[in-house]
Amino acid sequence: MKNLNKLLNCFGTSLIEMMTTLALLAIICHLALFHFQPLLVKNRLDNHTAKVNRALGLSRLNAIAYNSNITLCGLANNKCDQQLWHKEITVFTDSNDIGVLDGTDTALFTIESTHQQDMLTYPRRSVTFRNDGTPMGFNNGTFIFCPEYKKANLDGLAISVSYTGRIRTKDTKKCQK
Repeated sequence: MKNLNKLLNCFGTSLIEMMTTLALLAIICHLALFHFQPLLVKNRLDNHTAKVNRALGLSRLNAIAYNSNITLCGLANNKCDQQLWHKEITVFTDSNDIGVLDGTDTALFTIESTHQQDMLTYPRRSVTFRNDGTPMGFNNGTFIFCPEYKKANLDGLAISVSYTGRIRTKDTKKCQK
């Protein structure tokens, strides 16, 4: 029986050893999570940029397929508003008054708003594609998506819409102060 007690005492861990191990593990996890946050922000940036990029591409294709004007914008009282690009974006057929979702227009789909710490801007109030797939008037420009724009310490992404309707995504430093 004495040999069994000696054997059990040799393989156990003390409370101090356990607390030391847990403290070291907590420090390692804290350091890992500290470096994980920018990765999460970059992932959020990439995901929302991909949604806007797909919406632009689908808007252009729908304009060609339906042989009508298709508008993409942030709406306030069914009118496109330049200040609402970071809110919910709506894509709709635009047959009468350009930039206004009225009774003759049909909403095709929406994109959810950006994260509350992020900002999406565009120099125009809407992007309207004509039936040939080109942006109407001076609707070309560049979307700037800034993650955590109040801190302004991360690179953003820019989505450029050309005169021909081509869409390109690239990194931008315009988010940093």
